Amino acid sequence: MKIDVTGLRNLTLILICVALAVAAFPVFDLRINITSSHVPVGLWRSYPATAIEAGDVVVYDIYDLFLENPQIYADGMTFESSRIIKIVAALPGAMIERSGDEVIVDGTRYPSARILKKSWCNVEYPMIVPDGSVWLMADVSSAFDSRYHGPVPAGLIREKVSPVLVWK
Repeated sequence: MKIDVTGLRNLTLILICVALAVAAFPVFDLRINITSSHVPVGLWRSYPATAIEAGDVVVYDIYDLFLENPQIYADGMTFESSRIIKIVAALPGAMIERSGDEVIVDGTRYPSARILKKSWCNVEYPMIVPDGSVWLMADVSSAFDSRYHGPVPAGLIREKVSPVLVWK
């Protein structure tokens, strides 16, 4: 019988993070990220989302976004209240462009963040991120983010997070 050491190691690390988060949650505002699509899996510290900057890792609730802007809902999507971690790729005034399936943020190309489901894309390119909003984007094509639903009002950002104990 062959044992999957990598899977066992990852499970052990997840269980350690869960135990730490449960024990320290009330004191240190810890969160657990269990999806590795764009930020590492592990334990993250949460703090208020004041003074948001490009490159910050933030949390928002996708359901809040759809409640505020229902026309971005596309056929085939189903969403419940779900907090999502994303990276702030651009601030108000940034130019967002599209070249084929590739997204360009203020002249910087993101070749690994292609638009895969054009039917879900409700964004008119090119666009400038409006005042009071941010552009949230992962560096992988499989993530659902501003490429599909457009800028996110900064008021919907629930918190910022920073890594405490993470692994890729």
